[in-house]
Amino acid sequence: MDAYKAAARHLDAWNGHDPAAVVATADSFDAPGTEGPVSGQALRDHAEELFEAFPGLKFGVEDEAVGRDHVVLSWALDAEQLGRYLGAPPTRATVRISGTDTVRVVGDEVRVLRAFDRMALLGQLGIEVALQPVPVRGWENGLGSRLVTTRTEHPGALVLTRLDAADRQEEEQVGMLSAAVAASLRAARGFLGTAAMNVGGRMYTLSAFDRPESTRAVNLKPHQRAVRRFFHSGLCTGGAVSVWTPIRISEYVRCPECGALSQVPAAEPCACGWIPYGRPLL
Repeated sequence: MDAYKAAARHLDAWNGHDPAAVVATADSFDAPGTEGPVSGQALRDHAEELFEAFPGLKFGVEDEAVGRDHVVLSWALDAEQLGRYLGAPPTRATVRISGTDTVRVVGDEVRVLRAFDRMALLGQLGIEVALQPVPVRGWENGLGSRLVTTRTEHPGALVLTRLDAADRQEEEQVGMLSAAVAASLRAARGFLGTAAMNVGGRMYTLSAFDRPESTRAVNLKPHQRAVRRFFHSGLCTGGAVSVWTPIRISEYVRCPECGALSQVPAAEPCACGWIPYGRPLL
């Protein structure tokens, strides 16, 4: 089998946005995002994910090097992100990356090794990557986010929600639902802020309100849709919700000039005249 023709057929399959052809033209495919060589259905899933995220992707060959049993194609890719990619929502950002496909023919098998800088790709999409260590002695790591508000009063009630996702796909679904719920709460009376965490498939949301009665604001349409998905559509393997009232909240801020620590709300400025002010709790 001619390696150059095999490489051309495989790249044509990608440019034709044909997952079946991608699978048919590679017995083994290894690239950033596949976590090792894949074939068959796993390769098809990988291709479909990329076609959904970048429906206009097109590989343009810029150089080629041909060996006895292999060929290296250097390519450039321009694509607009119109679908979810690695859990990130569509940004409509256009990315341009360069990479190589090394296609090797071993007997009757076509083996493809694709290389490109995925960190550079994520950077062009505005996605920051956080490195996480593996769990140690029961301590797991994850990711967190918060909805920024300007309200600084201390909360009179906290709502803690936990959802247990079955897999990465459910984590993405819960993330989208949670973002919609938080956005709907931004203008709600009594809402002070939200912080969210995702650790080991457990997804937590902590929302602050000025008083317990204001927690009824969560019952807006986005929250109702999320509740229906949980109770009637099989979303997640379990979950919990609880409402807490603080016993005590002590907040301190440090003067950026003299370094004095003041409790807020403060009755008087610090020694250098700086007036301490509160910050959003979440």
